[in-house]
Amino acid sequence: MNPRIRACLPFLLSIPLAWLGGCTSYYKNVEACKEKVRADYPDAASAPLKITGSGASYHGSRVVVHGVITNPPKPPADKPARVPAAAECTFAQESMTGFQWLVPAKLAPKPKTDDDE
Repeated sequence: MNPRIRACLPFLLSIPLAWLGGCTSYYKNVEACKEKVRADYPDAASAPLKITGSGASYHGSRVVVHGVITNPPKPPADKPARVPAAAECTFAQESMTGFQWLVPAKLAPKPKTDDDE
């Protein structure tokens, strides 16, 4: 075998592994965000949350998890009310650096006003 090829062989073999490393953090971050949404959801006993999907940015640095909250019916309605839910997680590599609810409004953080300062 040519010495040049032999010297380059470890480098060439490491390229696919580097690509896969980025993919695994993507999936780990999505799963970590789903778990955080489930753990942070306060009304699980009275109105269950069903996760319906998720999306992530490049390498999973920002993950958004979508779901539906099924509230019990209130008279005169006979069907349960389905309320959309979404939360956002931000990551630095594989560690979560931020979490916030986007919807529903009762879980989303309130914007700061001039009176808060």
